[in-house]
Amino acid sequence: MWLIFGLAVVARLIAAAVLNIALDRIPDRQFLIEGDASGYWILAHKIVAGEDFSLYNPPRYVMRMPGFPAVLAGSITVFGDSLHAARYLLAFLTSLAVFPACWLGFRHSKWAGYLAGLIVAVMPTFVAFSVTILSECLFAVAIIWNIWAMVRWMEAGSSWKTQLGWAALTGVLGAIAVYIRPSWLLYPLAMVPIIVLWSKAKLAMRLLSPLAMAACLFLTLLPWGIRNQQVTGHFVLTTLWMGPSLYDGLHPQATGDSDMTFFEQDKVLERMSEYEMNQYYKDLALDFAKANPGRALELGLIKLERYWNLLPNAAQFQHPGIRWILALTAVFLFAGAIYGIWVMRRSLGFVFLCTLPIVYFSALHTLFVSSLRYRLPAEYSLAVITAIGWIALAERFRRTNSEQPQTTTD
Repeated sequence: MWLIFGLAVVARLIAAAVLNIALDRIPDRQFLIEGDASGYWILAHKIVAGEDFSLYNPPRYVMRMPGFPAVLAGSITVFGDSLHAARYLLAFLTSLAVFPACWLGFRHSKWAGYLAGLIVAVMPTFVAFSVTILSECLFAVAIIWNIWAMVRWMEAGSSWKTQLGWAALTGVLGAIAVYIRPSWLLYPLAMVPIIVLWSKAKLAMRLLSPLAMAACLFLTLLPWGIRNQQVTGHFVLTTLWMGPSLYDGLHPQATGDSDMTFFEQDKVLERMSEYEMNQYYKDLALDFAKANPGRALELGLIKLERYWNLLPNAAQFQHPGIRWILALTAVFLFAGAIYGIWVMRRSLGFVFLCTLPIVYFSALHTLFVSSLRYRLPAEYSLAVITAIGWIALAERFRRTNSEQPQTTTD
């Protein structure tokens, strides 16, 4: 496992070095994907300087969760104002996904665990996105650690200490994931029926341990909610950016891709609060869907296609080499996962916990804008099932060959 972790770190350090060199050669270019990345970097500087956690003017105080900017702020505090150093730090942190991937894979076999860790370590999309100043891969690390805790909780015995301990850890790790991206908030809660159904604990523990999980999830997010109450007058556990994001995916000119120019044109923050703005755009999006159900359904299908596309949607990733690499790795991931689900069909609770994240995000992004970039965080846990599938196929192939009669000639 440690060798695989080392390989993951080396692969990401190389990717960071290549990206640093490439961006240094482009004048006035700091980020591979502008927009979100520059916003995270600005927020990180504001944390270090002790300034208001806000973006733009008029200020948006609850536009982003503070988790990823806090990590970048840690880099700035220790290594200075260096994007190079931040990418190297992310190379290390995102490699930590190797451990839960291996531990989850060990539930099938030793080699499935090692292969799961290896896939997480060297999958080209995982490596490349890990060192961009974007939250996807750090979010993926938090997700797979959270799923590992869910599995341990589900498999814990009839000891109150272990049941409540793993439930509490599930809640805390779930909150850490939410601090990076708010879209994870519903997943730990939605998985409670699956964990309760397949749990090995007594009924009383099955019913009470979810309360411990929910309490720890809420309490960990509570400081952010209190802060939001202070700056906006409303208790908000996530962000006030869901409304514009929803309208981005559901409005008359929507295409399934993100285009937030409407926000700059409308200038609604000049006449209403951030909370009112969020509600305003949410109402507009829902009104559009009600008035145009056919178009809303069509947009949902377009977003599904963009989400499950084997080829990249973004214009900057249309190089033939990049397209083929992404397509082949996606086929490898999905083909192995399909067989892995069949192999683990007697452990449905485990299968559900590992595979439902990719379905969960797929459903979310039929409403919001969509791209295979939003699929990436859920592919880490799916890689565990992929590894199990390919190892099972290899074992089946080996058994078939060993059972074939050997013929000899004199």
